[in-house]
Amino acid sequence: MFYFFNRLLITFVEKTNFSKWLFRFFTRILPAPIATVRGVPIQIVIPLNHVGVYDQFKQWESREPETLDWIDQFTADCVFFDVGSSFGTESLYAALKANAPKKIVSFDVDLDASFLLAYNLALNKITRVDQYFLGLSAQTEFIRVSSPTNFACVANRPKYDRIHVNAPAMALDEFISTTQLIPDYVKIDVDGAELAVLSGMRQVLQNPQLKSVLIEVSGETEEPVSDTFIKAGFKKTFVAESSLSGIKTLNLIFTRQ
Repeated sequence: MFYFFNRLLITFVEKTNFSKWLFRFFTRILPAPIATVRGVPIQIVIPLNHVGVYDQFKQWESREPETLDWIDQFTADCVFFDVGSSFGTESLYAALKANAPKKIVSFDVDLDASFLLAYNLALNKITRVDQYFLGLSAQTEFIRVSSPTNFACVANRPKYDRIHVNAPAMALDEFISTTQLIPDYVKIDVDGAELAVLSGMRQVLQNPQLKSVLIEVSGETEEPVSDTFIKAGFKKTFVAESSLSGIKTLNLIFTRQ
């Protein structure tokens, strides 16, 4: 049905000038609801083709309570690095909660998510977040990034379609050296690239200012990730299993001893 409807729309656009009003209409349609997360009101945009963002909006408080617990311990004098920030579930909450960190740095290379975070920061008038369209890796390089299109009924394309771009990446240690920003807390959620990220942050792992790291791992990466932190003087203080994306993962929290 939707393929047929899209075919009609294509014909409408190709054959008429009046079709411009359809696009003008949809420039005026964008839900921007407010979620109250542990008493903190947060407004976000949810484009109508972003079902995943809608689901996370509805489950914001319940989906990963351990992450919110971890963020609640942040104090006003700390610096928080959000690696894999998506549309801002952690960055927005951290920036708007009581005793918000003095500086939050957000990293992501998903095209849609980066746009949504930028819009959400503007909606909430947040100035303490520095957003970077930048991947973190073991070294300075370009990385191949795959992102969902969030359009399911485009002719001659698969339902769960993805696009690919080359995005800039650098080691976190190099970023810190360049910006002179040293994190107290780091969240890492990079869908399988966690070992590359850790390879690029060996220096900051030795810096006593870094107090704690929350990292999402798979069964394959849990052991090498844990070994890296233990060797750097951290202790595993929390483990939570998650299957939000349909794939079993673990959220691990490491705290400097």
